[in-house]
Amino acid sequence: MSYEDLKRLNTLLSDFTWFCQTFLQTGTGLEWDAIGGRDYFATAWMEFFKGIKDGTYHRLAEAITDAPYISHFRKEVEERLNPLLAQLDAMEVEQGLHKIKVRIEVGKFERHEKMLKQMSRDNIIFDIIRDDDDIRDTYFIDGDPDEIRSYLMHGIREVLDRYTSAEQARIREIESRLKEMEAVIQEKTNLLSTREILHQDLDRKAKEQQDEITALTERNRRLEEMLSKYRQEEEEAGNVGMDESAPIKDGKLRMYFLYKLGFLDNSIWNEGLTYGQRARVLRKILGGNTITQVSALRYYKLFNATGSTELKQYESDNEHKVLDYLKSICPDTDFPKGKFVNNIMKGTKRGQPQ
Repeated sequence: MSYEDLKRLNTLLSDFTWFCQTFLQTGTGLEWDAIGGRDYFATAWMEFFKGIKDGTYHRLAEAITDAPYISHFRKEVEERLNPLLAQLDAMEVEQGLHKIKVRIEVGKFERHEKMLKQMSRDNIIFDIIRDDDDIRDTYFIDGDPDEIRSYLMHGIREVLDRYTSAEQARIREIESRLKEMEAVIQEKTNLLSTREILHQDLDRKAKEQQDEITALTERNRRLEEMLSKYRQEEEEAGNVGMDESAPIKDGKLRMYFLYKLGFLDNSIWNEGLTYGQRARVLRKILGGNTITQVSALRYYKLFNATGSTELKQYESDNEHKVLDYLKSICPDTDFPKGKFVNNIMKGTKRGQPQ
C-alpha cells in the first residue's frame, strides 16, 4: 500500500471516530452547548444527528473496511478504535427516550437555515420552520442515549470484526498455503528419495557391469596371452631349428625341403604312380597324420609348378630356412644360395656330375 492510502484511511478514521468522541464529550449526547461544529454551515449536533440518521456513520465504517485497507492496516485501525470501544462500553448511559435540547445562534440562522429545514423534513427535529419570522434559538430532538451508544459501538465492532476476520482469513490462507507447500515439499522429498534409490540401483548395476567388464577384460587379456603364446609356439614350430636335433614340424615346409632336395621331381618317380599315390607315399614318409593326403597332393603340385607366382613367393620367403637348416646340420660344408642338392641331382641325371 502507498502513503496516499494511509492518509486516506486516517481521514476516514478521523471522521468515523468523531461521532464516538463527540458522543462521549457531550455526556452521552445530552449536552451540546460546549461542542463546536466542524462545518461552517452546520453545528456539531446537526452533523452528529444527521450523520447517524442518514447513514454517514455506517458508510464511513464500510469505507474503513474496504479490502485494500484490511490486509495492510489492521494495527492502525485497532489502535484507534479499541480505546474508544472500551470508553463507550464503560460509561454510564441514561436509558429511555429523551427530549434533547439543542441550540443555534439566531444571528447565524441564514447559515444554518438549509440544514435545519432538511433536518425538519427528515424528522430529526420536530420544530416546523414555516417562514423567516419563525426563527428560534432552541430546537429539540428525541433520542435514546443508550440506543445511540449501542449503534456507535456496533459500528466499531463491525469494523474490528471485519479486520479480525480478515486477519483470521489471511492466517487461514497462509496456513492453507503452508500445508500445500508442505505437501509439495513432501512429494518432492519422496521423489528425491525415489530418485536416490534409483541412482543407488543404477550405481550398483554400473558397478556390477564394471566388475563384469573388468573380469571380461582380464579374461580376454589371459586369452590374448595364451593365443600369443600359442602363435609363438606355432611360429617356432613352423620355423626350422638351428641344430640337427630339432625336427621340422611344418608339413608344407617339409615338402619344400623334399622339393629342394630333388625328391619331388617327376622324372625320378615311377611313371605308373599317380599324383594321388605319390601323395600317399610322401604323406607316410612325412609322418602319417602330421599332414593330410589332400595337403600333400596340393603341395606336390605346387612345388612342381615351376615358374608359378605362388611358388616364387614361397621360395622368396622360405629359401633361407632350407639353407640355414642344411648349414646347421653340415657346418663344414658350403651351401651357396641357389646351389642346392636338386641341382646336383639334375646334373647327375644328365651325366654331368658337379
